Amino acid sequence: MEDIALCGASEVAKCLVAPIGRHCGYVMSSDRYVRQLNDEVKNLGDTRDEVQHSIDEARNNMKPIKPRVERWVNDVETVNNEARDVLNYDGRAKKTCFYGWLPNPKARYHLGKKASRTVKDIQALMAGGQFEKVDFENPPPGRVGAGLDVNSLAGDGGDTITDSRVSIFQGIMKALDDEKLKVIGVYGPGGVGKTTLLKEVEKELRKKGRPFHMIVKAEVSQTPDLNNIQGQLADALSLNLKDKESPQGRRDLLFQRLQRDPNEKVLVILDDLWEELDLTAVGIPSGDTSGKCKLLLTSRFKDVLEQKMLSDRTFFLEGLNDDEASKLFEKTIGDRLKDDEELKVIAAQVVKKLAGLPLLIISVASTLKNSGVSAWKNALTKIDVKKMETIVHLSYDHLKSEDAKSLFLLCGLIGGTIPVELLLVLGMGVGLFEGYNKTIQSSRDRLNAVLESLHSICLLQDGGDDKENVTIHDLYSEVVVSTPFRGQNALMMNSNYGSWSKEKRGKCWAICLAIVDKKKLDELMTCQFPDLKILMLSQLKDLGWNREHEHEVGDCLGLLDFTYMKELRVLYFCSMHIVSLPSSIGILGNLHSLYLNYCDVEDVAILGELKALQILSFARSTISRLPKEIGKLTNLRSLSLHKCGNLETI
Repeated sequence: MEDIALCGASEVAKCLVAPIGRHCGYVMSSDRYVRQLNDEVKNLGDTRDEVQHSIDEARNNMKPIKPRVERWVNDVETVNNEARDVLNYDGRAKKTCFYGWLPNPKARYHLGKKASRTVKDIQALMAGGQFEKVDFENPPPGRVGAGLDVNSLAGDGGDTITDSRVSIFQGIMKALDDEKLKVIGVYGPGGVGKTTLLKEVEKELRKKGRPFHMIVKAEVSQTPDLNNIQGQLADALSLNLKDKESPQGRRDLLFQRLQRDPNEKVLVILDDLWEELDLTAVGIPSGDTSGKCKLLLTSRFKDVLEQKMLSDRTFFLEGLNDDEASKLFEKTIGDRLKDDEELKVIAAQVVKKLAGLPLLIISVASTLKNSGVSAWKNALTKIDVKKMETIVHLSYDHLKSEDAKSLFLLCGLIGGTIPVELLLVLGMGVGLFEGYNKTIQSSRDRLNAVLESLHSICLLQDGGDDKENVTIHDLYSEVVVSTPFRGQNALMMNSNYGSWSKEKRGKCWAICLAIVDKKKLDELMTCQFPDLKILMLSQLKDLGWNREHEHEVGDCLGLLDFTYMKELRVLYFCSMHIVSLPSSIGILGNLHSLYLNYCDVEDVAILGELKALQILSFARSTISRLPKEIGKLTNLRSLSLHKCGNLETI
């Protein structure tokens, strides 16, 4: 019996010793707990910073953060506050009792206990803060129901589905529902609103959530860029094509993605076709391989849709009727006509001359919005429906800045979507931005202000989601290159220059030719171009051309003769093989800017003779060594070697 009592007492003692020891430890080891807490707070801070960096990066990419990650961040803040209170309490706990002879045991106890518990809380948070990913992957932008703001798809001008277009809109929607129809086309003149109508179709499809699971689109344009078209489609699919360098690899990957799910219905919208587009080369399923993939196309030309793209159903979009055109004009002009009967009469006459083209109606209305009666009357006498160039001239003549006029012409020369940085170097090259060109940044600021003025009267449009590009409507671009805006001796020429006679071509001050070949350069050199200030020649590499073709283009440069081009200020070569530059380039004493972008470059030592050169670019070229002769270019302000991967010697 005595043994049983002793055994029981022993077990009780064991149960009491551990808690007593732990509580005594809070007093005796409080300093150690505080030091440990300090260390753990620092570790937690490092982990929190790493997680926060991942959160910031995800938010910058518009990705939603996982709720448990957000809870963890909030818990860290709470524990940090608790730790701060404990560490602040440390100073009070160090106060003594018994006239300084002994530490205060009660304060030490509370300090040690709080520090110990907070350390455990931090360690638990540290263990739970090892996130593999802090965000959810966004669904592809093309996914119907992916959260895309459908209101952002509405076209400029507000109510775009007017009464006269309701039947076409409904016809397109019905055709898209028809399983038998694989290719649907919409055609009409430039500026009539084809792109805007398709935006409304997409908006309605996304609102309904059927019949398509995915809607992807790309702008094709007059000079199709295969890489760009594939890139636009891939972006909508969240498909990474960057690792596929060959056209075949990009094509195959895009095709496989569009065909991945046999039950997934995909609508591919291709806007602004000028000629047949090789769907196979792009990677778009068609014909027998189309599966659940359907095409919606726009073009100015009926035969492109029906004969070349083999559309199953085609719709013609004509201009607005008089009543609709008047309403659009009045909406754009604002309250200007409200109490002015004289302007109302003039406005009605102006609208009748605009051919019902929404783009032109908005442009002219924006121009006249803040103008006086005399400008309105002048507009009435200048507008000629039969010649669209007079309509563009109206907005052009309204520009008060010569910089703005010149930039508009440069945009028209290049056409389509244009990098703002290219306009900067072209503008500087031909002497624009006078008084603002002390530094490249001041010239850039002036350029942005001028572009804003062009946007304000609708001569230019936004070039996408960012501000790095601008877009000129192809109707305006056509007018620019087909009309002498500054007299008969101030002509421009691009890839559509065929209408100019040889005599007129020789008077051009700016030339921009894409996809050049020997025949085109040979024909070009039948003129001497004594007034030429800008010469831009390009052979795009991303169209799948081979090395043999590349060398053929390189040999073509030998056909260039600069002997009479003494006024040349900007020379731009893109995607060309340059064994050596023509010897006559040394004559160009006024050359301000030279670009050899995306070029295969070998011998360019002759550049040392271009004493006036201020801007020189080898961006993305294959140059391996900078010639020592570049040291002679004492006026050089900018040298670009951006992404020159082969460069070994500078």
